[in-house]
Amino acid sequence: MPILTLQAKVLADPETERVLLDAMLCATKVYNGLLWHLREEFENTGKTKVTRQRLNAILKTLPRAKGYYSLSVQATRDEVIQAYRSFFALRKTGRTRHQMPGFRRKGMYSPLRYFDGYGFRLEQDRLTLSLGTGRPDGVRQVTVTLQMGRDVPIQRVRNVLLTYDAKSGLRAHLVVEVKAKEPKGHRKVAVDLGETQAITAVFDDGTALMYSGRLIKSIRRYWQKVRAKVKPPTAENPRKSRRYRQLERKESRQVNHLLHIMTADFVRRCWEAGVNTIAIGDLTGIRERMDHGPALNQRLHAWPYGKIVKMIEYKAGLYGMEVVRINESYSSQTCHGCGEIRKSNRVFRGLYRCDCGWRTQADVNGGANLFFAAYKVSPVADRRSSGAVATPVVVPIRLDWHTVHEPKSPVA
Repeated sequence: MPILTLQAKVLADPETERVLLDAMLCATKVYNGLLWHLREEFENTGKTKVTRQRLNAILKTLPRAKGYYSLSVQATRDEVIQAYRSFFALRKTGRTRHQMPGFRRKGMYSPLRYFDGYGFRLEQDRLTLSLGTGRPDGVRQVTVTLQMGRDVPIQRVRNVLLTYDAKSGLRAHLVVEVKAKEPKGHRKVAVDLGETQAITAVFDDGTALMYSGRLIKSIRRYWQKVRAKVKPPTAENPRKSRRYRQLERKESRQVNHLLHIMTADFVRRCWEAGVNTIAIGDLTGIRERMDHGPALNQRLHAWPYGKIVKMIEYKAGLYGMEVVRINESYSSQTCHGCGEIRKSNRVFRGLYRCDCGWRTQADVNGGANLFFAAYKVSPVADRRSSGAVATPVVVPIRLDWHTVHEPKSPVA
């Protein structure tokens, strides 16, 4: 059963919101309290024992631990353990100058976590959350309304994460099991991933579909130029500045938005065409295999191949389609017409031409080879002629806004 993470805005009356925010402050107090006792122990004895048994003993001395749900308290305890494990791993490799994990700032609203169906109940758009048994206001349970961005057939809610920030307010992140649609047919398709053509799909009737990656490339180049004006992290000072991280987030949001548009449109078209299996090139280890010089390597290594594959996999799962990964070795150099492997057949970026008469778009040729590798049959009836694959359909992908620009602000 497909699993999704959904985000929803939490609508609550002022009193309910106050109770939830107080529970989040309790989580911050508990987190900092655990850290304080571990630091105190280290200063007195020269060592510290970061185990569940030790932290459970400390939790019994923290009065704010009864201010929110018991399993959420255990989640806070596990956050402390993970923070120390990460710290020890960094210190072992000499990648940190700190002595201990840091405290959370005063007044911070820590997330409330609910796991495995315990402590919460979702009925349509009403979410009921359990709180601690020792709250001074006596409130042990609250109910809020969730405003979701889309209608999803939820079968079961696994986990709930409640967060807060000044801009978005209270947000609920739900890990849910959803009911998948049924495929309309039994057709097959193979997908070749690239940079200039982000997705090239070849169907079992020889038709080809292409999604250009040029807009993504231009966005990445733009933000690279903007970041060039900001002091970058160095080996001596690896910490990124606030401005540098802000620019990275802006770029990431725009690129992810485009990738979601692209993959959602592709999967929807496959489902409407009756596809039930998608074969996609396995790009594991591609960054280690490619070496085209510093400039091109930097560009290709940053290309989100893995992210595209994961998006296609989980979106296809919602439509009941299976995604299989295929070894793509030499698929771009092999002639689909005669099977000869010759690198020079790729005349330039977008053209593959062989002496046998096979001539088509280079990425489509790679997609046809992946199709043959996955299903042991060619998508082209007559392999002596490029046929329908010679004229692929190009799907235009655009952002919701007309231009991509950086708001005027001082460069830090």
